[in-house]
Amino acid sequence: MSPKSFFLSGLLLCGLLSSHASIAQRIVSIGGTVTEIVYLLGAEEQLVATDTSSIYPAEATQTPKVGYQRTLSAEGVLSVRPETLLITPAAGPKKVLQQLKETGIELVTINTYASKQGILDSVSQVASALNKEHEGQVANQAIEQAFNQLSPPEIWSTKAPRLLFILQMGGAPMVAGQETGPNALFVMAGAVNAAASIKGYKALTPEALLLAQPDAIVVTQQGLARAGESSIWELPGMASTPAGKAHRIITMDALLALGLGPRTPTAIQYLYTQLEDWAP
Repeated sequence: MSPKSFFLSGLLLCGLLSSHASIAQRIVSIGGTVTEIVYLLGAEEQLVATDTSSIYPAEATQTPKVGYQRTLSAEGVLSVRPETLLITPAAGPKKVLQQLKETGIELVTINTYASKQGILDSVSQVASALNKEHEGQVANQAIEQAFNQLSPPEIWSTKAPRLLFILQMGGAPMVAGQETGPNALFVMAGAVNAAASIKGYKALTPEALLLAQPDAIVVTQQGLARAGESSIWELPGMASTPAGKAHRIITMDALLALGLGPRTPTAIQYLYTQLEDWAP
């Protein structure tokens, strides 16, 4: 089953919901995953703006933008006259959020925990904020079903592949350790994060790369488009790794790889598909 069709049934199920009246709100959604959930619930008509990390679905890229979620300005947000601001814990600066709150705007923080239950909770939180509880329940049923249908390649039960997520190619490359979106994605998929010995994002060194010995490199489509695939294989030490020897690279949309949103089962299935011919 293709990644696109894998989650299609769930999206269609949500799309077939009969809409019911909800309280009219002027919403600004901050955070790509939060915005994706707003669209999944069919509440996009309430959106007056989003932040620049909101790149899915395609319609979200056409909404007015108020800047990046970590570097918001009060003026930019106030210019679209929102009633409610949906944010993630990463939103800021705190001073700006306080200024917005003091103007009477309702700030609703959507906690995005790096787990299956965290994804379901995020959908429920957005649904509650938008008075779309029924839609949220149906969406979560579809997400649960998508998770339940996942089945890793048989070889993974013998030895799971070691995956290394690399960010900022072409500049100072960083790898994703524990407490990051890619780490959670790999763990949920049943793979091993080759950079699990570190926390957060750290600079990639030749020594760390040789120690990691990844079987495959995972990068974002956006990063690869900017730097080119050669930037990966030219990294010092890469040629001595299983991934470098096989030139095994997996490219993913940035929000799909980093967002841990409703499409996470699709992301996991995509990893399975890309590594179905891998063997230790």
